[in-house]
Amino acid sequence: MPLTARDGAVVHSGWAGLWARISADYTLGVLVLGVLVAVVWLLPFAVYRAWQGNWVAMGNDLVLSVLLSGAAGYAWRTGDTRGPGWVVALAIVGGIWAIGLAARFAALFWTYPGVLMLFFLVPPLPAVLLGVVAVGGAASLSWQELGGTEGLPFFVFTAMLTALLGYVVAQQAQRHITGWRALSLLDALTGVGNRRLLELELAQAAAKGQSLGVLAVLDLDHFKAINDRLGHDGGDAVLRGFAAVAQAVLRKTDRLYRLGGEEFVLWLPHGQRQTTEVLLQRLRAAVAAQLRTGDEQPVTFSVGVAEHACGEPWPACLARADAALYRAKRAGRDRIEWTATEPRQPARA
Repeated sequence: MPLTARDGAVVHSGWAGLWARISADYTLGVLVLGVLVAVVWLLPFAVYRAWQGNWVAMGNDLVLSVLLSGAAGYAWRTGDTRGPGWVVALAIVGGIWAIGLAARFAALFWTYPGVLMLFFLVPPLPAVLLGVVAVGGAASLSWQELGGTEGLPFFVFTAMLTALLGYVVAQQAQRHITGWRALSLLDALTGVGNRRLLELELAQAAAKGQSLGVLAVLDLDHFKAINDRLGHDGGDAVLRGFAAVAQAVLRKTDRLYRLGGEEFVLWLPHGQRQTTEVLLQRLRAAVAAQLRTGDEQPVTFSVGVAEHACGEPWPACLARADAALYRAKRAGRDRIEWTATEPRQPARA
């Protein structure tokens, strides 16, 4: 049964939640599932080695199991796969060498999945270098089992072929996932950031404990009337036009998001009251000069603005800006209204 977190997000429990999280992050999935398979395989062998009296091999299996489990557990708890990825990658290479020293030919079988996993855990160049070290260790320590120089070329070729496959698959997956993430954070109609990107970026900036600058909520005036006259295609054209004009006026550090409908949020990280006034007036002039509806009617917008205070929750600042927007609309629209409430006291919209 799904659970609801404090922020309103839905958190699934049980196997459904496990699979959903692994599916959402392929690096985490490769790391956790690969480690799970390795540990499930290694632990019985540790018992078998102990029963045989091969304490070196048993110790190797136990150390690898603990190291891999710890890295995977940390990645699962924190969502950080970079550090654990390096730990697991180095453990794979070190494990192949240790297995080669303790059990000789067994290292050959671990080389193929190990080399394949490297490209999902670390960047391509380190993965290649670690793969060479792993293959070299397995080949040198299992020289006799390979049949000397007779079997060496076949082993090296098949191991490098596995590495090439891992590289191609990992790079393709990374490109596709990067593209999907970018699309999931952009508004499909206007190309500016969406609500999800707004929440992510403001939360990351607020975690630093510094002022976020200025937040402004913009609303296109009488947009319902535009939709009624021109249909949704005409309204969509106005939204796209507004986003294009705004992005041409804004500075590189300024961020524009679409909340939905005709409402946008402007985040000025380095904004102050005077510079924000100048920027918003320039935006109003640009929209008035460049943007028309399909029946040549002018387009205007109303703005509510709030300055963020250090330590203030960013949703509270956004709520104050939203309240100022409603005052601007009640005062006749096509105007800029600054918040009249003090920071840390969110206004009621």
